[in-house]
Amino acid sequence: MTFNPMYLLIIGSALLAWYAQARVRQVHEKYAAVENSRAISGQDAARALLAFHKLVDVKVERTPGLYTDHYDPQANVLRLSDGVANGRSLTALGIVAHEVGHAIQDAEGYRFMRIRTFLAQRVGTMTQWSSLIFVGGMLFGIPSLMGLGGLLLAGLAIFSLVTLPVERNASDRALASLNAAGLAAAEELDPVRQVLGAAAFTYLAALGQRLATFLFFAVVVAAARGLW
Repeated sequence: MTFNPMYLLIIGSALLAWYAQARVRQVHEKYAAVENSRAISGQDAARALLAFHKLVDVKVERTPGLYTDHYDPQANVLRLSDGVANGRSLTALGIVAHEVGHAIQDAEGYRFMRIRTFLAQRVGTMTQWSSLIFVGGMLFGIPSLMGLGGLLLAGLAIFSLVTLPVERNASDRALASLNAAGLAAAEELDPVRQVLGAAAFTYLAALGQRLATFLFFAVVVAAARGLW
């Protein structure tokens, strides 16, 4: 049995994803121990930033879990985990400002966010089955299943690609908003930038992993057809 060098791509992308998650945990824990200079809670910061940007229609709700914070453009709701909503750390401040950044994008009709929302509605519920569909197609020799699995894998890769500018833009808006609204001192902006940068790296790693998976799929299909 010969070793397929494509396995190195899969392994490398998986290691990159692991490192990205480890990095974000390290940075989040570091600045979770540092209280912001105004001692403002995440929930109060969210409401202050939304008011500053005149987003009076956006609701703030709680969501269970750890770092499960997100903005829901369908419901026009900013959901904060208990740790972030109650926290007064720089980590909580950065996470809240980032999610408010998504609310601003939604209000302004930011193009890439609209595209990501469109893709999420159509491929989000099916992409979790993409690998199983592809493997099932291989095991049972059903080309249509393999093709469907490939389309779903491609959809995941495109979704991850579109996500990058959305997340980067939200982080840029977060830093600008904290500064303009006076919720962060000048010396706090760099730590918040590190919090946001670590999180952004996870999206880059996810893109790499999904591209590697799709490339592996393409090579397997090519080999099955005698093209590789």
